[in-house]
Amino acid sequence: MPKQERRTHRRTRLRLRISRIEGLPIQDAAVDLWTRDVSPGGMYLQVPVVKPAAIGARVAFELSIPPGDGYSLSAGRIMGSGKVIRIEPSAEPMAGIAVGFTSPLALDF
Repeated sequence: MPKQERRTHRRTRLRLRISRIEGLPIQDAAVDLWTRDVSPGGMYLQVPVVKPAAIGARVAFELSIPPGDGYSLSAGRIMGSGKVIRIEPSAEPMAGIAVGFTSPLALDF
């Protein structure tokens, strides 16, 4: 029997640099962090954690947007907040974390 899709929003494989994140127990702040995919309702990322993140933990973040044809000649950023809705263990010390947005995203170009 096929697995039923529970997502409300379609995800897009979008690799954006996470320039700031608060609320997750990140192992090394100097490490570059990236989203794996993003949707209108949230994002998925893989991060090195020092201890397990908690479901429901509040997260504040800023994503860097590179310049590109069709949307902006200059770099920009997305700022927002969310909460951890799913955690998937992967190769130590990484964890896959799904964050659902809890407020509208702010764009700055």
